[in-house]
Amino acid sequence: MREIKANRAWAAGSDRPPACKEAPGSLPIPPPAGLRGSAVSSCRVDTMVDLLEMAHLKQSGSMEQRLASLEEQMAQTTRALHWIVKALRDNGFGSEEGVPTLAPQKASVGRDPELDGGLKVEDPGDAYHVDARHLLYPSCPAQRFPVPNEKVPWETEFLIYNPPFYTADRKNKGLVDPVGDALEPLSRISYNAVDGRLDRRSFHGVYAVQDGLPLNPMGRTGLRGRGDLSCFGPNHTLQPVVTRWRRNQDGAICRKGIKKMLEVLVVKRSLSEHWVLPGGSREPGEMLPRKLKRVLQREFWPSFESLLTQGTEVYKGYVDDPRNTDNAWIETVAVSVHFPDQSDVELKRLNSHLHSCEAGVSIRWQVVDERIPLYANHKAILQKAAALFGAYY
Repeated sequence: MREIKANRAWAAGSDRPPACKEAPGSLPIPPPAGLRGSAVSSCRVDTMVDLLEMAHLKQSGSMEQRLASLEEQMAQTTRALHWIVKALRDNGFGSEEGVPTLAPQKASVGRDPELDGGLKVEDPGDAYHVDARHLLYPSCPAQRFPVPNEKVPWETEFLIYNPPFYTADRKNKGLVDPVGDALEPLSRISYNAVDGRLDRRSFHGVYAVQDGLPLNPMGRTGLRGRGDLSCFGPNHTLQPVVTRWRRNQDGAICRKGIKKMLEVLVVKRSLSEHWVLPGGSREPGEMLPRKLKRVLQREFWPSFESLLTQGTEVYKGYVDDPRNTDNAWIETVAVSVHFPDQSDVELKRLNSHLHSCEAGVSIRWQVVDERIPLYANHKAILQKAAALFGAYY
């Protein structure tokens, strides 16, 4: 192509001669004497141009690779920031207001997500309990032995593991397992069975018992003993998720996009920043949680028990709670009680029997969305209830 252009330029009267190229096997034909130096210089210039073009292509390719590498690093950083912000928000640190908007995460074009080694929003570490490994135990000076993710399972060897022992001194001795300040065998307790009025069976199957104490089926927590819980082994709780449709002044159901909006019944103490579902631990043999009884007048208790039996179970299993230890943990059953009709007689009776018998305790209907100020494990339960009705969350 360069020869054709050069010949055309020569024919047009250019000062530059055509490229010097001989046929295979022929003798070189020198240019006219007056033009010999010019032709040689032209060939050298062409060679130099070719070398410069090759260098430019190499440099461009290297630059593209560097830009692609920088873009991938920025994408990984964005994914990591998304994960950090989500983790902080789910654990109640700060609010949605003022949170900087991060760039939306884009799928890698032409890449298999299974082969992508970058940090995902759903990190594999999420499979292990997190709140149950918080370094500081609630309402006590005890500090947990640090447990990294890979050392959580009991099956994984952890030779240096030496967690402290802590059991809170409870006022009502009749409602807690007997144990002193030191680790001692509790031969009177029947684990993995119904023990008197206590059900010590786990929803996750048979759990191991070592040195007279049960082992948390979800792994190490960094603290031995009963902690602030009532019983060794599973401490069963009940979480009623009481909902109704959110309505405007005309009585029409409010929507977010195409999805209906819910309201949920929640409780809050004045010293806490978070609202909670009106559930928790129960007296042995009782059906209603203690917390619910504190905000519901006694005459409505039988009616609410009936509502619970007609409700829908949305979750049953382990709860990642900061009070959990190696030997005591919380398991819950979450039951959805929904009132689809605003004129429902039971809903009206419920509203008329709501009250707070304790100072500093509030109860109200709260709009359901992802920004609701609930504890992380309660938000997960509420999200399951919202999904049950195809409602907005």
